[in-house]
Amino acid sequence: MKKQNGILFLDGENSASVARRVASVLVGGGICIIPTDTIYGIVAIDGQEEAVKRIYTIKGRPRSKPLIRLIGSLEVIATYSSQPVPEEIARYWPGPLTVIVRGVNEPTVSIRYPSSSWLDLLFCALNYRVLVAPSANLSGRENIFSSEAIIDTFRGVVDLIVCAKGGLQEREPSTIVDISEHPWRIVREGALNLKNLTLA
Repeated sequence: MKKQNGILFLDGENSASVARRVASVLVGGGICIIPTDTIYGIVAIDGQEEAVKRIYTIKGRPRSKPLIRLIGSLEVIATYSSQPVPEEIARYWPGPLTVIVRGVNEPTVSIRYPSSSWLDLLFCALNYRVLVAPSANLSGRENIFSSEAIIDTFRGVVDLIVCAKGGLQEREPSTIVDISEHPWRIVREGALNLKNLTLA
């Protein structure tokens, strides 16, 4: 496994060991930069308040803006919302789709179930704990795709950086659809084309 201090380079051969390392850092209350199936995310285990506060501070993000939850299993959604995700929406999961639903402990919650074999390993290592996972950039700045830029921006301020070998291919972030109210609405056009979705 190629590594520098606090930096790992993910390739096809070390996915399991990197997942275990990230899980160890996160369970210990740390925060990590990781590649998702779209862009890099800055992640912590949901509910670890000190880690979540650090993410807000590092990004310069207002605390009034809630963080997306990244899940590795549909079963955990019930912890956050009593609103069922309709089949016409859920069929796009796992994939680059964020769904805003009515929340149990907050007005709404944004949930994403990514499509990534490496993230599957990570969630397994985490016993399917939910992650908070905003984009790994400074608030208001462009998304970062190159390993060099990720390292330059976040070295020393997060506990571990996982870089995709060769960097991530530039692509759109997840599409966001809000189903918390009627009619549903597409909040952000992104990597998933929902033009054929009937907005209920």
